[in-house]
Amino acid sequence: MPWTNASIVLNSRDATSGQYNQLKFNAVNQNVVQGQIHSISVNELNFPYDIPNVQKGTTDSFELGSFTSGIVLYITVPPGFYTGDELNTEINKQIGIKADAAGITANDAPTVTYDDVSNRFAFNAPVTPPPGNANPDWQIGSPFTFPFNTPSNKLGKDILSMMGFLPSQFPAGVYGNPTAGPDVFEGAQSAPLQFTQYVDVCSPLLCQYQYFRDGSTTNLARRADVICRLYISNNVATQENEGQRPFVIQRQFNNARVMRWSAESSVGQIDINLFDDVGQPLQTTWQPRPYQITFNCYEQDKDSITY
Repeated sequence: MPWTNASIVLNSRDATSGQYNQLKFNAVNQNVVQGQIHSISVNELNFPYDIPNVQKGTTDSFELGSFTSGIVLYITVPPGFYTGDELNTEINKQIGIKADAAGITANDAPTVTYDDVSNRFAFNAPVTPPPGNANPDWQIGSPFTFPFNTPSNKLGKDILSMMGFLPSQFPAGVYGNPTAGPDVFEGAQSAPLQFTQYVDVCSPLLCQYQYFRDGSTTNLARRADVICRLYISNNVATQENEGQRPFVIQRQFNNARVMRWSAESSVGQIDINLFDDVGQPLQTTWQPRPYQITFNCYEQDKDSITY
């Protein structure tokens, strides 16, 4: 066993190259840590969670299309942090704006409701029924959950999935038509309302001496070189609206990942890559605050060395 240790204190603002989700760190004209290192472990992580749940181009849009008239309402929600009630209000606002621009009234298009007790969203049939409504039938489309054609997003995330709707809710060939069946089309599950449910913090350089790789139950993207998984929750006290407002996640790891190191090598470089819950580089609409990680570097036990 190692008999002493030193710390590596990392701040994301100190990166020498890269961007928020893929950073590299180099100490100028020296190693980050010099010595005969036995192993490295993650000790502590301070991570400001500034990841909006509605992000441009990823979780900000869906479509409402009328079979009868061919009218399509392209609904886009401005990027930002939203609670369930706030998202419900903004979606209905955007439906009204797009309906007016298309020459119909808001009452001719579906509306959205949100139940803050069950935490579930639902699409409701237009307020105006036929024959007064010339657009009585509507379908819902989005890149992943209800694609009209071949899915353009195969990685399991869009605004409707964040609202609790699942692709399995529809038989083949039917894409979210709330007025063709029941008047209320409810999400199948409680709404996640988070852009990601966790962040995988990975480092190929720190894991380079491992004999075996990490595993994962997901089929969406392979996980490797994971030094910790950071769940979007507060483990100290009850945190309301986790992922729906900026907050700071503080973690001390009692059972930390330990990475084997080579006693012949000091730590010259470190890289940190951040991935979301579908294995994609973690995106953010605006620049987050810096995060910090503390590592323990364990020195080789010289008392056990035989010369």
